[in-house]
Amino acid sequence: MSTSTKTNNKWALYKPEVRYFFQAAYSYDTAGITSLFLCPRIFMGSFALNFLITITSAMFERKKAFIVTDKTIRHLVSKVESILKLNGFQVYVWDKVEPEAPLEKIFECSKEMQNFQPDLIVAVGGGSHIDTAKASWILYERPEISLKDVNPFIPLLLRRKALLLAIPTTSGTGSDSTVAIVVTDNSFKPPFKAEILHPEVIPDFSVLDPDMVVGLPRNLTIGTALDILAHAFDSYTSPITSEFTEVFAVKAIKLVLEWLPKVLRHPDNREARFKVHKAATLAGIAFSNGGASLTHALGHSLGKIFNIHHGLSVGVFIPYMIGYYSKTTDRCVELAKELGIKASSNENFLIELENLFLNFYRGINAPVKLSDLKIDEREFLNKLEILSRYALEDVTTVFSPRPINMDDAKRLFLDAYYGRVVRW
Repeated sequence: MSTSTKTNNKWALYKPEVRYFFQAAYSYDTAGITSLFLCPRIFMGSFALNFLITITSAMFERKKAFIVTDKTIRHLVSKVESILKLNGFQVYVWDKVEPEAPLEKIFECSKEMQNFQPDLIVAVGGGSHIDTAKASWILYERPEISLKDVNPFIPLLLRRKALLLAIPTTSGTGSDSTVAIVVTDNSFKPPFKAEILHPEVIPDFSVLDPDMVVGLPRNLTIGTALDILAHAFDSYTSPITSEFTEVFAVKAIKLVLEWLPKVLRHPDNREARFKVHKAATLAGIAFSNGGASLTHALGHSLGKIFNIHHGLSVGVFIPYMIGYYSKTTDRCVELAKELGIKASSNENFLIELENLFLNFYRGINAPVKLSDLKIDEREFLNKLEILSRYALEDVTTVFSPRPINMDDAKRLFLDAYYGRVVRW
């Protein structure tokens, strides 16, 4: 059986009936009838965690905190552990998170939660850490259900046992502020990255501490920053964007354009790091409420097939989505204006917006086309069919402002590989 067929049969969001309902529920017309805006309570600064625990300590009767992290960042966890203990918490550190949040580790983590019975779960790390914590939290609260059956339209009834605190140590995924989880199902060959969406999995608290991100490696800094741009761009151009999400998306893009070059020139610049760190959460809130679309559908497929870093694989597609979306929406023209671009026509606004992203990427030595990612041309062409099929199956296609089909997906991959701007 093909991965495609198995996927639709196993994971809720990939079942046709769920996707059709999802598409209808999140359409522009439905959003005009009823919609919601979700975000965590956010605490910012070097003393943010101290302040948060001090003012919320009375909320936790058992005062048992379960930290989800990995061994490579235990030095960052020590600060968190000390603050919790000073406020009377018993602390258990589970430091076995693995990249891409494999289900096996999630099951292991949830069992340890069951044994410890925390009333506060603390995720310290990047997207995989926070996603592992979110998924494990579901199984801790609801051990009788399967993650594969989590449906955004059926209540989970979380928070009867514990609340969730996210402390991101990278600046890009925005998982500390989203309703999304991405896990890896290794029962598929190749392994399948499954998306789970549910309004209840948004963390209760997010702590943005600049000390957690000072010193991040250059390549990781660039990759995660491109993820910010993709989240914000997708959200702004989504059919279900709103006045709320627009503000967050535009500000996130502006912060990255202004402050990321400063971070790369001076990696220990605490102010610059903090600005980009805030941009990640702003963009996370934007796409969590406004949707991510084709940069992520194409990027998820590319990353899955060629093992490319998530941020690079989604961010590289932004310049090629501008022309594609322009055939059905003026949102890219509006974004160009929001970013201060001056032009004499809509066509020139689009050209200048493409140039803005392409020149920015070149300035920070980020890839501007897929071939820059060292993907062999022959292998790329051989896998074009499966790349396009995986992209079409991705749940984020629901939020595309322009419907996409197999032929379009192939053309977009080809144009992005060879660096051809989209004019069709």
